Amino acid sequence: MLNYQTKFERLELKYLVNEQEASCIRRDIQNYCKPDRYNAQGRSNSNADYGYPILSCYLDSPGLAFHKAKERGDPNRIKLRIRTYSPTSLASLEIKRRVSSIISKTRVAIDRRQAENAARGLPVIDGPGDANALSVLSDFALVAGKSGAEPTLTIQYDREAFESTVDHYARVTFDRKIRVQAARDWTLTPKKDAWNNFDDYWATQRSDTPVVLELKCETSPPVWMVDLIQRHQLALSSFSKYSIGVALCQQSYGLGRRLSRRSLQAMEKQ
Repeated sequence: MLNYQTKFERLELKYLVNEQEASCIRRDIQNYCKPDRYNAQGRSNSNADYGYPILSCYLDSPGLAFHKAKERGDPNRIKLRIRTYSPTSLASLEIKRRVSSIISKTRVAIDRRQAENAARGLPVIDGPGDANALSVLSDFALVAGKSGAEPTLTIQYDREAFESTVDHYARVTFDRKIRVQAARDWTLTPKKDAWNNFDDYWATQRSDTPVVLELKCETSPPVWMVDLIQRHQLALSSFSKYSIGVALCQQSYGLGRRLSRRSLQAMEKQ
């Protein structure tokens, strides 16, 4: 996996824009960014064909502690997720820690069939040999074990992504076609007929279906990014795919659960 970074810190700024605004922003970043290497590979350049699929399985405690921390607006909070990009891709186990406005992210890629073992701190066949990756794997298992976190919600969407050509690190992403469903096991394979579309949520909030725009950079936005925000009068949003997904699925699936025997055993070992 090329340029796969296991640990980094960044600032994440989220906005909701319409398709016309997204097109203007895409045009305005041309001098500073290029499409990332996965963007629209082998596709045409029509708006409908931009992007690549992302599937994220979020882990949470039986009482949805991570979700509730976001709802309370806790300044220091955490998310656990397992991200894949296709039915056969590796699984990226990720921990996102927020301290005020700064995101600290650690991740490690493993065989998707080993995700459950890795999350439970059990031996992983053909696991990473790098010391940093092993440290991330251990940290993920520790957080999951202490909280009793297990698969809770699966989120899928298409991401159109751009990376800066003038900065050490800066990214612009557009997310579309967001949908969610309850996650009940570790297979990382969602059910085809169980999706809840974000369109149902948008319909209660606004008259259009927005694009989720994210500006990601190191701890301070570069000048061109500040100019982009000002020129388009972008209004910062606290939008959370996970928290809205929980709300969409709560009534249908009754998210939250009793601790499984394996989770109890894992917590007792911590």
